[in-house]
Amino acid sequence: MRESVKDKVVGTWKLISWTFTGEHGELIDYFGKDATGVLMYDEAGNMNAQLMRNDRKRFASDGINSGTAEEAKGAFLSYLAYFGRYFERQPGEIVHVVEGSLFPNWLGMEQVRFATVKDNILQVSTPPVPTQTGETVFTVTWEKVV
Repeated sequence: MRESVKDKVVGTWKLISWTFTGEHGELIDYFGKDATGVLMYDEAGNMNAQLMRNDRKRFASDGINSGTAEEAKGAFLSYLAYFGRYFERQPGEIVHVVEGSLFPNWLGMEQVRFATVKDNILQVSTPPVPTQTGETVFTVTWEKVV
């Protein structure tokens, strides 16, 4: 049985790694070994997650709405962001109720995460997620900042 993490997750966390196991059992860094990100939980039940590749390509223009279709696709595929409310459904099962997201299909959805906290490290895993290569379980490791 998992331990309750509701009070332990409150704070600001920096991304250590975002990984999954490949089809041959190899550990793959989803956004690369040097990905960066922040995860925040507050005592009122609000959350925010931002993750990105460190080698994102810049647009040719500095205008936020002036990127080409290819530039916009690259930006979308190299960044994940969403925010909303959270609660602990059962010990160690954190549910993110998405209120805003870069990926529009998540709006209004519940994103389930299985969490453990040891010292200043938060490890979060997903249930199996559909991807282009089949279902994948992602593991995201965070280090507490505040």
